[in-house]
Amino acid sequence: MNSRPLGTTGLQVSALTMGCWEIGGLAWGPMPAPEAVDLVRAVADAGITAFDTAEAYGNGRSEVILGHALRDRRDEVTFITKTGYLPGVDGAQMLLDEQPRDYRATSIRRACELSRQRLQTDYIDVYLLHDPPMDAVMHEEPFAELRRLQDRGEIRAWGVSSSPAVVAEAVRRWGAQVVETPFNAANPEAATDLFGVAAGSGTGVLARSPFASGNLILTPEERQALYEGDWRHFHDPAQVAADAAVAERLEILADLRDEPPTDTAIKYVLGHPEVSTCIVGISAVAEIQPNVCAAGEPYLDAQSRLRLTQA
Repeated sequence: MNSRPLGTTGLQVSALTMGCWEIGGLAWGPMPAPEAVDLVRAVADAGITAFDTAEAYGNGRSEVILGHALRDRRDEVTFITKTGYLPGVDGAQMLLDEQPRDYRATSIRRACELSRQRLQTDYIDVYLLHDPPMDAVMHEEPFAELRRLQDRGEIRAWGVSSSPAVVAEAVRRWGAQVVETPFNAANPEAATDLFGVAAGSGTGVLARSPFASGNLILTPEERQALYEGDWRHFHDPAQVAADAAVAERLEILADLRDEPPTDTAIKYVLGHPEVSTCIVGISAVAEIQPNVCAAGEPYLDAQSRLRLTQA
């Protein structure tokens, strides 16, 4: 697995990062804790060294599993976690018109302490505000607290996970050291709204959702067969329909390249040099090796990338 610098933070991350929402066991369907521990260890054995989680994933369960699974390999891995959503939302978010969030300094400080306990670590490698709206990144309070945590050695780098426009503002206004944002062939806005700003500031970019949360790879039959509590059942039908055109172009290009569409989707993301790592959700051991292979070079060149994003 290739290693890439995470901006100018001094951290190195594997080209793929394991997305750990699934092992929370709520929004994506149940996963027994022992099975989740074995999965995380198998991912690490395959050379993936970065793990993206949040206090909200399984309401802390994902962090607990990671901390237990990797407690003997702490020096080999990068923990990325996030704060902002109030506990109790995961798995029930579709019931709410607006999910409750809190970015006050006192809440960030306490959440960081609890995340470190669950992860069984003295420090968090990358600590991010989780999905703050634009108005939240206009205020200095949360960023002053993140700097304080860094000065105390409780976190090594800090930033924001949100839309390209929001995280770009966090870079411009506060110098966010790391950002996480959706980036895929159906949602390429980060390439124009963020990458130039991030590169100019030495900001590390974590690109998530390479498959557009399944919209680029799931057939209607596969979507219907998902666990009934899976949050993807609640996707906006209009967005699913809009992404279908990109999914068709993805399949055509994948056929030309003689590779699965999942490979092509990952190679699209990693073909952008501004991206530090591509976050991929992994929910079964059988998914590990195909994803690892997809992260290898050669990536999509500029012409191939345009074929996917231009109708």
